[in-house]
Amino acid sequence: MNIEHRQLRHLLAIVRSGSFSLAARELRISQPALSASIAQLEANIGGKLLERGRNGAVATTLGAAMVRHAEIIDMQMRRAVEEAVHSRADAQGPLNLAVTPVAAAHVLPRAIAAVKAEWPDAAIHIRETVFADAMQGLLQGSFDISLGPIGVYPSWKGVIEERLSSDTFCLIARAGNDILQKRSQSLRSLADAQWVLPSDQSAYRHQLEALFIVGGVPWPVRAVLTDSMVVIKTIVMHSDCIAIMPQQLVQLEIKAGALQRNGLKEAGTVRALGLAYAADRSLTPLAQRFIDILRQHARAPISNKSSRR
Repeated sequence: MNIEHRQLRHLLAIVRSGSFSLAARELRISQPALSASIAQLEANIGGKLLERGRNGAVATTLGAAMVRHAEIIDMQMRRAVEEAVHSRADAQGPLNLAVTPVAAAHVLPRAIAAVKAEWPDAAIHIRETVFADAMQGLLQGSFDISLGPIGVYPSWKGVIEERLSSDTFCLIARAGNDILQKRSQSLRSLADAQWVLPSDQSAYRHQLEALFIVGGVPWPVRAVLTDSMVVIKTIVMHSDCIAIMPQQLVQLEIKAGALQRNGLKEAGTVRALGLAYAADRSLTPLAQRFIDILRQHARAPISNKSSRR
């Protein structure tokens, strides 16, 4: 069976655009040439990959299976070209990372600093994303490693997860806001509080929803909602609103006196942070070294120069 990468790219273009004519225009080839390429691919596979109708072209069951593999192959070819370009420029990588805000604020900076100290020519690409997109990216090869909460969602087949460290949620308010007491507080005691909460369907949002359920308190409907951790902290610092955040994410602001924190009774469960990578893909030396450094730095205590726990 002789399948060319070019033919797989043609199949992907048609499925993504939903049309032979649009795909031909995108690929800058004639429509008859595109049709011939797909016909040859179907002959090699031994089955029909696309159904053409009045509303365009859609993948058959066999075609959908081919598309899943074609996406992985296409991504790997792109990564190979990318690595070749960096190699010609005497650069290592690139190392492609998917991160959540907590990982980006705590584990990631120290690990990046250590990697750059050892590999000054390393190219590192970091993208903040949500769990499902990170897992899909690991399986397709667009990400080498994912950093973020683990154990919140069911594990994905083909992805290895490893726990690195843990954190707990805390209540935060601006310095001088007397809504926070000296002892740990319950969500029920804060029924009249003004809240800033996450709006997206991230692990962070799901974990906070679980806390409100445990506390027997409905999710606040009059809250300020945002998908930005930075915006949450900024609003809290400049208003009477409060929020619930991982302790590691607010250490610098607390150290600087911009925020104060208090314990949350419902937050007794430790929040696990970890890394993930594809089980069936070999890691580059740079990616493997980055994991080794992550293991070292995630478990090391944070210097008092930066913040307190």
